[in-house]
Amino acid sequence: MIFIIFFGVLAFIFVALNIYDNSNLQKIENYYLKKKCLNVTYSKGEYKGICQDYILKIPNSFSPDLQKDKEIIKFSEINEVKKENLMIIINKNYKIRFQKKENLQKFYNAIEERKK
Repeated sequence: MIFIIFFGVLAFIFVALNIYDNSNLQKIENYYLKKKCLNVTYSKGEYKGICQDYILKIPNSFSPDLQKDKEIIKFSEINEVKKENLMIIINKNYKIRFQKKENLQKFYNAIEERKK
């Protein structure tokens, strides 16, 4: 009987945390939609998107602060872009990591288009 109660409490906590986490993901996705960003991709624990004049990167966390946790790099500040090991490196210090080569290539092409 104690085990049933214990597993019931664990299941409740698990479901509650999943619901809370999904609302955070929805906040991040809505933020990208509001900013009219394209090519929004999720990999390696962060969202990446190409917005009007900049690249926006937001890490996925349990309680994201969309004003503080975001990283922005403006296209006007981009001097050098290169691909290396499923990663785009901008100006030798700004790294955007990907899990799939297709996503990397789409993102890279979009950066090259906007940079011109």
